[in-house]
Amino acid sequence: MLKILLIIFLISIQSLSARNIQETTFSYWSKPDVEVYYSAPASITENTKIMFIIHGASRSADSYLNDWLALSEGRDVLLIAPKFSKQFYDDYAYLMKTNKRGKRIRDASLDLDSSLGELFDFFSSKFNLKTGDFRLYGHSGGAQFVHRYLLLSNETRIDKAAMANAGFYTFLNTAVQYPFGIKNMNISEDRLKWFLSLKGGIFLGDQDNNPRHKGLPNMRKAKKQGKHRLQRGTNFFNDLVELGVEKNLPFRWRYQIVPGVSHENVGMSMAAAEFLLEDL
Repeated sequence: MLKILLIIFLISIQSLSARNIQETTFSYWSKPDVEVYYSAPASITENTKIMFIIHGASRSADSYLNDWLALSEGRDVLLIAPKFSKQFYDDYAYLMKTNKRGKRIRDASLDLDSSLGELFDFFSSKFNLKTGDFRLYGHSGGAQFVHRYLLLSNETRIDKAAMANAGFYTFLNTAVQYPFGIKNMNISEDRLKWFLSLKGGIFLGDQDNNPRHKGLPNMRKAKKQGKHRLQRGTNFFNDLVELGVEKNLPFRWRYQIVPGVSHENVGMSMAAAEFLLEDL
């Protein structure tokens, strides 16, 4: 019932939205092209913020972006939703470094650990933006992509990131192989400190607790993280808290349970928007 009400609410206010969705092809790199959907505010200034929205396994980047149109109405933010095609980027959630079981992908040219930085530069130039950083949101497979991008890229121009309902996580455990841990991933101490000090958020639907959900990763190492997405996300957040205490670092991550929402981008976007767009 709550899901229906959320959808009705979004549809009703979207009809009042001045925003629309545009599409372009990003081909300014040596990798296969990426289709990109974006939505700009009515008036763009050099201070307009960029926020990336990363899709899940459905790869419906345009639908994900559509869920944010009404939420971003009146906000000075350029929404960008890249679509990582299954044909070329099947394992995008692991940044094309391994597959879901940890088998290394030999073609390193497909690695996505600089992808958002390159898109940020492209759109900043396209719209003459002067803002020095951007924000991230990902749901499901997109949440997997986002937290691994934060860990494994060299990008530091990120001031906020929200991850919703990830299937499983890359724990900061040097004894466990990627993508379940960070063994042999050469993550510097400075990068770990940056990651832990970031304004990040773990958002979890309180109804995303089905251990038999058809899309739930069921690899043995994923199951060790918890029975379902709600439990896995909670365990990941608690692990970050413990590591922050151990390293005596300022810890700015937030943890939010979203009531009445299961594995749905609509409801999770509404919750994450309060965090990501609150000051825009």
